[in-house]
Amino acid sequence: MIGDRVLTHRNAGALQWAVAACALLAVANLLAGLSGGLARLGLPLPAAALASHGAVMVCAFFGALISLERALALKHPLGLVAPLAACAGGLLAWALQDEAAATAAWLVAAISLVALYVLAGATRAWSLHLGVELAGALCWGAGTFAWAADEHSAARLGWMAFLVLTIAGERRELMQMVRLSLLPRLLFVATVACGLIAVALSNLAFTSIGSSGLPPDALWWLTCAGLALWLLRWDLAPRMWRQPGWIGHTAVCLTVGYCWLLAGALLGLVGLWRPAGVAVVAPHAVLLGFVFAMVFGHAPIILPALFGLRPRYSSWVRLPVWLLSASLALRLAGAETRSIQLLAWGGLAHALAIALFGLLMLRATLGVAAR
Repeated sequence: MIGDRVLTHRNAGALQWAVAACALLAVANLLAGLSGGLARLGLPLPAAALASHGAVMVCAFFGALISLERALALKHPLGLVAPLAACAGGLLAWALQDEAAATAAWLVAAISLVALYVLAGATRAWSLHLGVELAGALCWGAGTFAWAADEHSAARLGWMAFLVLTIAGERRELMQMVRLSLLPRLLFVATVACGLIAVALSNLAFTSIGSSGLPPDALWWLTCAGLALWLLRWDLAPRMWRQPGWIGHTAVCLTVGYCWLLAGALLGLVGLWRPAGVAVVAPHAVLLGFVFAMVFGHAPIILPALFGLRPRYSSWVRLPVWLLSASLALRLAGAETRSIQLLAWGGLAHALAIALFGLLMLRATLGVAAR
């Protein structure tokens, strides 16, 4: 019994140190990814992640965060293989400029995350939301496989599906206590299935199997539109944005994010016959407007779960999501007018919104710790 307690204590200590290391590496990858993205827009910043900006942001930052959250739910150090591999891939991509090794690390991370979901289902219970999150992890692997094959369009679609389906699954998990009728349940499953078909078609298009002729991009943007409308109609957030404190903050961020997911879908559909102009911002509307709004909204939930920190609420913490939205609007204007200056200012405002949110959360957390 004593030995078991010592082992448990050691595992807990190792887990805490590993979580801290993963968090620091994820932040380093975020900074490198943001710097690379801004350098692509012509700003005089370090350009180590210039060529791999999107890959570092999705795989090394978001992949690490999602994997870390799942590993902590498992409560075992072996679960940290996925987030550590995701972080290592980022360092290999921008610090060592070794794209092949980075891709291999991200494939390991994706496979490990799939294994974590399978283990959760086998040892606890299978559910719809767990299946959707598992499907998202499979899309991460599919997108990374496409990246390895130098098929960046298919990689982008797979990586977007990874993030969008993971978020959709998590929101569905948080709504388990809400009694939904048969129609919304069927619509949710059908929409997720369409997204998976789009990812499969995009990967089949560059393999020897070939494509069925269906346009995966069109199907994917229809999936995003369907999920956005579903979340705006049946998710709890759009009905709770007037609530005070962190509840209202989360509701505002999520509602804004759902709107950007819908906007990205519409822009993507417009891009099918008008690829220039605002249509090129469609992926950024999803990956910045939607995904980062989810990060802003869920941070008060994630911080206690990951680090046991409970930040003190301040109304200022809602400012970054509006700054992020304004920056995307500026980017849309720059894309439509082909203004390099507007694009650069929009990109800089993206980074400022993310940095401001980080500083405000740090201040809210340290303010509680100091009391």
